[in-house]
Amino acid sequence: MIPRECKRLAEVDFPIAEVSRQAVREKSIRHGHPSTLHLWWARRPLASSRAVLMALLLPDPCDPHCPPAFRKEARRVLLGMSGRPSGWTAEIETDDGLRRIILKFIADFANWDHSAKQPWLDTAQALVRAAHGDEAPLVADPFAGGGSIPLEALRLGCEAFASDLNPVACLILKVMLEDIPRHGPGLAEELREAGEAIRQKAQRDLADLYPTDPDGATPIAYLWARTVRCESPKCGAEIPLMRSFWLCKKKNRKWALRPSVERSDGAPPEVAFEVFEPEAANEVHPGTVSRAKATCPFCRAVLPPERVRSQLAAERGGADVIFDEDGHRIGGARMTAVVTLRPGERGRHYRLPTEKDYAT
Repeated sequence: MIPRECKRLAEVDFPIAEVSRQAVREKSIRHGHPSTLHLWWARRPLASSRAVLMALLLPDPCDPHCPPAFRKEARRVLLGMSGRPSGWTAEIETDDGLRRIILKFIADFANWDHSAKQPWLDTAQALVRAAHGDEAPLVADPFAGGGSIPLEALRLGCEAFASDLNPVACLILKVMLEDIPRHGPGLAEELREAGEAIRQKAQRDLADLYPTDPDGATPIAYLWARTVRCESPKCGAEIPLMRSFWLCKKKNRKWALRPSVERSDGAPPEVAFEVFEPEAANEVHPGTVSRAKATCPFCRAVLPPERVRSQLAAERGGADVIFDEDGHRIGGARMTAVVTLRPGERGRHYRLPTEKDYAT
């Protein structure tokens, strides 16, 4: 056991630059990373959690109160590590050198690529055992959130206690800390089977709300926009409140809506949409609403935020469609596009809405 008088490694030194670099890199890792299990609004990087825990669990070898047994065992463990970096043998002989080697190990172990490799896991757990004996230390996190700290505690061979007031966080913790370690890869297959069963049942139950198109495509989403009326005396056009007219902005798949003006005798101008593939970003209309101000796409008049809110309040928020006696839309929310999946084709497709879509 570490004497109370002995300082922990984190109290005297820490490889913050390298650990920070690994924590930043970790944000771009998706395949196999626990963050893909569920998005959590304040998830702590695994790299920094793992490194800080190790630095808090290990004593400072240069402290006069550091147990000699730890120094001896730490040297044995580090020199016996499979595939260890060269140059450790001479440096590790002194207490100051041992401290530097442990800090280097912590910095390298923060790398996501090393976090699941057996030599690094065995060495990290052996160092923790050298400091605490055969009885695994307890790491308690009463505000565990996404579970980064208790997960890394388990990786280091510690006992972990985690809790949170948020029920979503508790579910994440239970799956990540209990179910996945207990059931292993089989849990993923069971989840796929359960998800497929739910998908098939939802497809049957919602079939009447997502009727198949004549070309066999299946609608999966209906895109809507609230609307207000331009208050310019010579206009009165309906303005769809849209921050952007982009539908898809992926590297090899770009789709957007192109607005155009339709005029009828004695009636305010109306906006019509066309789905197109833009070749350049400047081909796409910048949108009609920004900072709660609405810009008319016809006369370019700007409605201040208070007038936009007033019109929407008069329509109880503007999320409902207003139909005439014949079932034709005359105001309120407007459907701008329909997202579909075509059989045998990858990716989403987009089309303009029809009267049938409103009736659905």
